Amino acid sequence: MNRRVWQASALAIALHGPLVAAARYRLSFDAYTQMFFADHYQRNWWVLWEPRWYAGFTVTSYPPLIHQSIAILSFVFGVEIAWAVVLLGVVVALPSGAYAFVRLFVGPRTAGYAALTASVLPSIYLTAHTFGQLPTLAGLLATLWALATLGRYLRNGRWCNGALAIGLIAVVASSHHGTLLFLPWGVVVVGLHAALGRQVALLPLLRRLVLFTVVASIAALVVVWPFWIWGTDQTMQTPIDHLSRHNFLSGGAPTLFFWPMYGPLLLVIPWALWTTLRRKRIAPGILFITMCILGLGGTTPLPRWLYGHRWEWLTYDRFVLWASIALLPFVGLFAIIVERAVRRRFSLGWPFAGAAALVVTGLAAIIAALLPSFFPTQPAPLDLKPITAFLAKDDRSQWRYLTFGFGDQLARLSLLTDATTIDGSYHTARELPELRNSGIGQIDAAYWSPFGVNALNPILERAADYGVRWGFVNLYDYEEVLARHGWVQLTTLSNGIKVWENPAAVRPVHGGLAAHSDPIAAASWGLLPLTTLVATLGLAWIGKHPIT
Repeated sequence: MNRRVWQASALAIALHGPLVAAARYRLSFDAYTQMFFADHYQRNWWVLWEPRWYAGFTVTSYPPLIHQSIAILSFVFGVEIAWAVVLLGVVVALPSGAYAFVRLFVGPRTAGYAALTASVLPSIYLTAHTFGQLPTLAGLLATLWALATLGRYLRNGRWCNGALAIGLIAVVASSHHGTLLFLPWGVVVVGLHAALGRQVALLPLLRRLVLFTVVASIAALVVVWPFWIWGTDQTMQTPIDHLSRHNFLSGGAPTLFFWPMYGPLLLVIPWALWTTLRRKRIAPGILFITMCILGLGGTTPLPRWLYGHRWEWLTYDRFVLWASIALLPFVGLFAIIVERAVRRRFSLGWPFAGAAALVVTGLAAIIAALLPSFFPTQPAPLDLKPITAFLAKDDRSQWRYLTFGFGDQLARLSLLTDATTIDGSYHTARELPELRNSGIGQIDAAYWSPFGVNALNPILERAADYGVRWGFVNLYDYEEVLARHGWVQLTTLSNGIKVWENPAAVRPVHGGLAAHSDPIAAASWGLLPLTTLVATLGLAWIGKHPIT
């Protein structure tokens, strides 16, 4: 492995380690959502139905590999520590994936500088510690290794490289479905770079590329086939407003989805666009430009052109993450140019200038990770024990509950109680028509949506029919709409949370897991993704083929 990659991994440990140890993920958007899925597999590995959210939903709506990996570790460490261990492992390995990917386009020395940059890349810190999107990062890591291995296969045609690349594509599909939006662009760019660089004759190149595409597509379909079956039955929900879809030329979208994503690397972009005109740089340049434009959300019509009406269901921060990765070859090249200039003109030498650049970028990365402390994105942390104690008393957990003003702490509460809710934090999976047509994300967070608390009216009108009896209120603004629908305040818990009761809820919740069982799908879902991961790692090991 390149010496710079070791240095980059050590730097990633030094910076990410304290953030993970300090549990910064508790303030993120999605961390507890991922833990919730992991908790499902720890409880019921072979059951595809999760009753605790949305009056029940199927877990085949989200590829399971990362959640199952956390679940396995959770038998030793518990779910939360297991999540932190997997997160740290992924972010520390990302510089090696970046090196392997960038090495396709530039030499080892330049790729080494790109790996060092990846260890302090602000977009990774924002995604990991502010957004809490572990599957996105894991899918990215597998994608970078897959594209690097594909590049080797296109050059030499060795079956072991092709098999390893296909296995890694299956790992991507098992990790995160959203990353599959990036994969086709990456594959095309790797093939284009091989063609423009005349690395192999055109006919063998096309033959290998077509063979890889066909077999890899089949592998991605088979390894998580219940997900694709579920997806074919889905219809478009009413879009939920997301800041990443806004026009970046006005409003607050750049504050969260542009400036902290790129940080100081914005200074490299003009030079990168200029050097893209060279034939050797066209392919990575196309990848960066495309991802960068898509990452601007509704600023340009490109997302609408590519994804049609479904563009309103996508979130575009992931495209900025991919754009920052696609920028790394140019960052490495820029570092080489600056290194030569510094050595010629200054007596301090390159190590001091390089260290200064890393420090500045690292500071931007830390700020991105700590963004929830500067601009609170969640309600203040709550003591959830009084709520779980309330639900555990007598037969209260036989009825469903709702939270109001908890933010993503709803997902954390779901880990601590067996009581169920019609709310949740993975909106794609919900089936209740009142939720799908509402245009809001969580019921809990309606106050912060463009529609306000009045968007809850159709939901609260049917709440009793779904067995919703309890409401836990952390924000006064919800009380008026609850009272209007006949709810009454019952008590105030020791943590200050007000408990409201829905007297109209007269039917308790009953189970129904057996009605949703599918032994073949459950066996496949529980075995294939992890088996694919082990087999892929085995291919790399047996072939003595380090991924980097």
